[in-house]
Amino acid sequence: MQNGRVLRKPAAIIVVLLLIAACRETPRRPLNVLLITVDTFRADRVGSNTPALARLSREGIRFDAADSPVPLTLPAHSSLMSGLWPLHHGMRNNGIGVFPAARQTLATAFRSSNYRTGAFVGSFILDHRFGLDRGFDRYDDEIARNVTDGSGNFDAERRGAEVVDRALAWLRENDARPFFAWVHLYDAHAPYAPPPPYPQTYDGEVAYVDAQVARLLAAVDRANSIVIVVGDHGEALGEHGELTHGLLLYEPTLHVPMIIAAPSLAPRAIRTAVSTVDLAPTIASLAGVPFSSPVDGRDLAADLRNGREPQPAPMYAETQYPATFGWSELSSMRVASTKLISAPAAELYDLQRDPGEMVNILTDQRRAYRDLSTRLDQLRATAVASSPSTIDAETRAKLASLGYVAPAPSTSGAKRDPKSVAPLFRAFEEASAMLNAGRARDAAASLEKLVRDDPANHVFRETLARALKQTGDVPRAIALYRQAVALAPSDADAWYNLAVALQESGNAREGEIALAEAAKRDPNRPEIHNIRGTALAEACNLAEAEKEFRATIAADPRNARAYNNLANVLSAMNRHDEAADAYRHAIELAPRYADPLNGLGAMLVSDGHARDALPYFDRAMQIAPDYYEAQLNRAVALQMSGDDAGAAAELQRLLARLPASPQFASERNAARAFLQRLPTQFRR
Repeated sequence: MQNGRVLRKPAAIIVVLLLIAACRETPRRPLNVLLITVDTFRADRVGSNTPALARLSREGIRFDAADSPVPLTLPAHSSLMSGLWPLHHGMRNNGIGVFPAARQTLATAFRSSNYRTGAFVGSFILDHRFGLDRGFDRYDDEIARNVTDGSGNFDAERRGAEVVDRALAWLRENDARPFFAWVHLYDAHAPYAPPPPYPQTYDGEVAYVDAQVARLLAAVDRANSIVIVVGDHGEALGEHGELTHGLLLYEPTLHVPMIIAAPSLAPRAIRTAVSTVDLAPTIASLAGVPFSSPVDGRDLAADLRNGREPQPAPMYAETQYPATFGWSELSSMRVASTKLISAPAAELYDLQRDPGEMVNILTDQRRAYRDLSTRLDQLRATAVASSPSTIDAETRAKLASLGYVAPAPSTSGAKRDPKSVAPLFRAFEEASAMLNAGRARDAAASLEKLVRDDPANHVFRETLARALKQTGDVPRAIALYRQAVALAPSDADAWYNLAVALQESGNAREGEIALAEAAKRDPNRPEIHNIRGTALAEACNLAEAEKEFRATIAADPRNARAYNNLANVLSAMNRHDEAADAYRHAIELAPRYADPLNGLGAMLVSDGHARDALPYFDRAMQIAPDYYEAQLNRAVALQMSGDDAGAAAELQRLLARLPASPQFASERNAARAFLQRLPTQFRR
């Protein structure tokens, strides 16, 4: 007995000591959270072509029936970050609106819980101006502008490798706090042009994105991190007649990959249909972070931890993009496998039996149709007003370079069903791709037919005008811009484009009238000041031109064109130090913009620093090989540096290259006159 008591006493002491130790144990460090959004990514592409994603789907929870609420990047990410349907946060289209400041997002929730927060986005569509930067300590949306000589186009995306490089550098920073990192990979969006050795196809882009996902996964401590990979929307690839996305609401553009991997979650597949609006409350709950705002999405964390299938819930989706063209918007409501698409000609599908949405069962399933229609009407009645915002010229240019059309006030009259105009939309996308690739004549031929097929469509007319303007047919372009203004008189962009074309054609008086109309409809548009400044500079009113260019910069501090124009005016006013600063700022903002390189070089020549100017002319000509003015200036710099032979050779090369068009008569005459002034032995 004595031995028994002695043996039991140390055991009791050990238990007490263990309890004391447990009480004194340091609380577990909060989990890091890595959210990777893969843009334009079909769910059926996760497989052998995507080894990193395929492995993650085996290691985590894979959602086999996850849908996006909208097939457009900005609204989809707004929903994903907030847990709200688009009609409740008001971001309904790309390029317009500001996410409401009163609404909570994952970023604001994590920062309030002492997480460091960083976002790294691959496309201008998610630029900070649209409001998703709120809550992030760092919001890296720096995409260098590639303003090609005279084109007016902008680079609107950057490769995933650059995005991931920026994210990895941030993750390596010395900071004891847990992190919430969002990395957005845009590469799978058209045009499909991944870097070598990947095939120049959609699947090539998908494989490239997977390689960037692998880099991110390798950089985080998986034992202490929640990792989420989700698509914002899919890609049609020709299904239902749609080439890309945004027009229709079929599953190829709504069904997305969605994977959550966390230390506490056993790997498995979820078969129940869920929406990406469920992610925000679920991620916050898994991380133990309060997400207090009312949301449309469901917190699935308890089901995921306990190995349960979530209960089916109604799922909403919409696209207002067709209304941009004067066509009908679309919305859908889905419960389990039954899905209604509300359109001028409504559609009802059983996705379990008909995953390809080929058989419309509306006539046979009137009760299901009425039930989903009622749910949809009730939800649409709760829509909030969209965030008021105008669309500036840069936004429209960048959306155009990505194949999108910025929203404009809808035209009156009957709305065509988007599925009935899918062939027109596909032809428009193909024409836009040609235009963005520099094939303006080919694009114009296609757009001429589109204008005939849909004569009330002001977007088709404006795009044809843009193509014709690039081919040099400015009079016809102006006529089409006038027609577009007549079709959509409330569209500030139509007035602005007309004003620019008129001013470039030399019709400054009428151009100013059109510009005033644009300003009435969009008074905060920075480019209005830029165009006015250009007209004033051409009229030799340099002081007023300077004011306009400075107004442009105040409204848009990253506007390289405005800095270049300001530099030209300052140089003409002999304020060369200020001009040099403005030129250098333009070069910094747009490293592949040839104009400020040429302008700075010309000013150096005039200041007697001809040899210092040569590298600037060289860089300008590398960027724009047909920049004949820069080549002429280079010849001047060579001659002033004492290299008559080099100057003569440069002039002879220029004369051999110059097109016979009258457009280049001034460069041709200047080159010939300059060559005649050189010593005889250098002429041929």
